[in-house]
Amino acid sequence: MTQQSVVKTVGVTTFAQSLEQERDVFRVNAGMPVNDALEHASSLLHCAHRLAVDAAMDTRGEHYAWATHYLSEMAKAVIDDVRQALLPTRSDSQTS
Repeated sequence: MTQQSVVKTVGVTTFAQSLEQERDVFRVNAGMPVNDALEHASSLLHCAHRLAVDAAMDTRGEHYAWATHYLSEMAKAVIDDVRQALLPTRSDSQTS
């Protein structure tokens, strides 16, 4: 069994900043196996990539921008949380 198969997400990474409050709307769930979390992040990035390509080729591509933004933000949150799980001694310095 590899290290990644027993490591789980820590659930500290948040995303989707609220305009009304000083906190984010969503959080990555704690306790998810890292392999599952990374698989979902990969799927989110694949969808974002496809939407970005469609946006570049379509004359009305601006309609894809927000979907691409949110998918990318979700994938980044998952990857950041996995990083926290794998490297718990590093400081929690998230970049947006």
